[in-house]
Amino acid sequence: MFPANIRPLALLVKPAGASCNLDCPYCFYKRHAAGKMDLKLLERTLDSYMAMPFPARFKSVSLQGGEPLLAGAEVLELVSRYPCAKNIQTNATLLTPEIARGFARTGWLAGVSLDGPEDIHDKMRSSSHGAVVSGIRILEDAAAAYNLMTVVSKANVAKAACIYSYFKNAFKTRFHQYIECTGPDPAFAITAEAWGDFLVELFDEWIKSDLREISIRTFDSLASVMLGRGPVQCSFSDTCAHHLVVEFDGSVYPCDFHVSEETRLGNIKDKSLLEIAQSEEYAKFAARKGEIAPECASCEYFTYCRGDCPRNRRSLCAGWKRFFAHALGRLGESIFSAD
Repeated sequence: MFPANIRPLALLVKPAGASCNLDCPYCFYKRHAAGKMDLKLLERTLDSYMAMPFPARFKSVSLQGGEPLLAGAEVLELVSRYPCAKNIQTNATLLTPEIARGFARTGWLAGVSLDGPEDIHDKMRSSSHGAVVSGIRILEDAAAAYNLMTVVSKANVAKAACIYSYFKNAFKTRFHQYIECTGPDPAFAITAEAWGDFLVELFDEWIKSDLREISIRTFDSLASVMLGRGPVQCSFSDTCAHHLVVEFDGSVYPCDFHVSEETRLGNIKDKSLLEIAQSEEYAKFAARKGEIAPECASCEYFTYCRGDCPRNRRSLCAGWKRFFAHALGRLGESIFSAD
């Protein structure tokens, strides 16, 4: 279906760079530059992406940051014109009814960052819980699609059941993501043991009655592997060739966890995204996923984690093993059992 040397890639655009109206202490992106993307440059980026040789139904554009809404409504309007999946990762505090109605009308998915109930969330996200929930209600009133994304840090890693129950009962969305905080600041990074405990507690709450009611990305990915469909989570894949990241100045990178001068692949002003995706530099980055220790490849759980994301390699291994040992059997029984 696709050329041998290209595969479907998601496009992550940072239209405001690291600019944000909050100051979350664990944010891994805040150390990067802030700025606003020129609309002509954004249009060039989107045109280049849409010209890549795979069908539009496989194309996905995500606006991230920082806070991408700081780039202005004209950015949303421009992206809305393109025939692809459209996503935005936002803290939701700047959402307006007009923006939410636009999302609903043009099929956007908003990923909203929320770390739990007020007493948990406000420890890490600039006392913004009330404003975030107000933004979520605006999305719900507009019937705009959204999910909830939680950063699991030292502040909430012992609260899996509490967070899950709150999300399940307080909000309409049935889609959750839980992302492990492993740096760059060790003051907020979780240990492998704490991560394993969190996943076990979360799984036990979810499996009781919500297998077919609530989507948790990590659990969905494991179920997909069990069903022979491959992972839906990039960290569980065989390669790191899933994204291209374009910063506000046009610089292109292979992953938003790897935005540095060492991993810079070029600039959209000088090269097309297809040229960058076919470059030797991108191929070398993608191949890093396969650089694993022999004991990792022989592990009984390698089929599921594929060595995890290289940025976390081995640091969370014990936690993943604890979770897999606890959950895989029960998950398999549940997904293969008759309804």
